[in-house]
Amino acid sequence: MTDTTRQLLADVLERVSSDPAEWTDRDTETITRLRAAAEWEEASEKVVAAARIGG
Repeated sequence: MTDTTRQLLADVLERVSSDPAEWTDRDTETITRLRAAAEWEEASEKVVAAARIGG
């Protein structure tokens, strides 16, 4: 089974401190990229679902 981007983001957030002031630059970059990818993934799933309903 392949992890979704949202699951990877959740895993990263679980591993890093809950205090963003303690995040490394790499943590911040990873979280930012995964968050953007998760948003894109969610939007694309909505488009696919809408296409299935409409088509």
